[in-house]
Amino acid sequence: MKKTSAFSLNRVSMAVAVVCAGISMPAFSQMNAKMTGRVHYDARAIDSGLDQINDRDTATAASNFEIRRARIGFSGDYNKQIQFEGVANAVGSTTNIIDTAFINYGYDSAANIRVGRFKQPFSLEENTSSNNIDFMERSYVNQIIPGKKLGAMLHGANNLGFTYAASIYQNNFNEVSNSDGASTMGALRLTTDLAKLAKMGEGKYVAHLGYGIDKGSYEVIPSTSGSTESAASVVTRATIISFRDENRGLSNVYRLQKAGVSNTTAAYGAVGNETIDVNRFTNGFEAALAYGPFKFQGEYADSKFAASSNGRASDVTLDANVKTSYVAFVYNITGEDFAKSYSKGAFGGIKPTSEFMKDYGGVVGNGTGAWQIGYRYSTYEVTHSEAVDARNSTTYSYTNDTNSRYQNSPKATTQTFALNWILNSNARVMFNYSTTSFGQSVEALDTGYNNSATTKEDIFSVRTQFNF
Repeated sequence: MKKTSAFSLNRVSMAVAVVCAGISMPAFSQMNAKMTGRVHYDARAIDSGLDQINDRDTATAASNFEIRRARIGFSGDYNKQIQFEGVANAVGSTTNIIDTAFINYGYDSAANIRVGRFKQPFSLEENTSSNNIDFMERSYVNQIIPGKKLGAMLHGANNLGFTYAASIYQNNFNEVSNSDGASTMGALRLTTDLAKLAKMGEGKYVAHLGYGIDKGSYEVIPSTSGSTESAASVVTRATIISFRDENRGLSNVYRLQKAGVSNTTAAYGAVGNETIDVNRFTNGFEAALAYGPFKFQGEYADSKFAASSNGRASDVTLDANVKTSYVAFVYNITGEDFAKSYSKGAFGGIKPTSEFMKDYGGVVGNGTGAWQIGYRYSTYEVTHSEAVDARNSTTYSYTNDTNSRYQNSPKATTQTFALNWILNSNARVMFNYSTTSFGQSVEALDTGYNNSATTKEDIFSVRTQFNF
């Protein structure tokens, strides 16, 4: 048998490597990629007026530190026509460890196709990166819209200031049960910049108008809960609508739940064997005006829900209407121009005229950075049919749906005051103070301790963030 020397093998390996490199070099020469990441670290001092409760489920009522976001990923393009992105949540759970992951086929700016997990086309605020939003948290409008989902989207823009995007998507991170189609939800967003369209003050003014639709059906799984009851109920319920105080305060300041079937296992959190069908239809309107260092921005969303049980032939449908809105004013004290940060239907980051710390390791303290002040007024209001106030269980009266309920306040308003310091395009410090007034008193749910209630919550919060 002829032996092959190590030297011969090495020569063959080197030849193969050279050939592979020769083939792949042209491909890699057309590839551009970079690492991306962000860390948002928050501190909150919360004054809710609630009594101190030693219960793990009341953590959202307590002052706290939080790693709000810690993400790492990559983005880039191939031949400038195929874009890609993959971002992981370092503080995510098993259902959202993948923040975004998509491929965008951008051969024509007027007609791009995107597939994967990405922001659905709805809301100006949502389509502004968390690195660049004017306040630490987005408004109540953002709590009712689709956000980041798995799906496919056709989108584009033209040089007259128009943008469009239409998508189909799956509401849940993973499928809940077998359904009739791959996706039963859809979203549409249309925007225009009237200043660019009219070619008046282009580059100096922004006159943004937008309209969005979110429509379709999805399923949620009911489970048992100990909330407002002395012992865990055998009745399963599915949460159809819920709100959290806008500045990351108390959770479930409002919650609407549809009754499922009884579960013979009364343990807290035990799930039912049926799903609840939810039909949702949302209209959204958005507007923004910007000139120099001034910006006005507002949105309004009207959402209709219809929830019904798969497990009962004579079930009563739970109908609800949700109206959310906000108006916000922001002013750059140091004079930066908002119009320079606007592109394709969304605002980007403000680049300071005088950087406090120059990007990529410059001298510290050689500039002021950019300073902003802002004010936002935000609301939600819910009306519904077949559900009752959980605090008055004697009023249950709906046939076949005697256990659907709402908890806490069906409406609230939050005012937020902001002071932001943008050191450079990679670093920012934010100070927010918010005060929330509830339409009726709210309490900490899912505790078995409901003797304390409040109609107001005040929160002072600070964020330090770094992104690259």
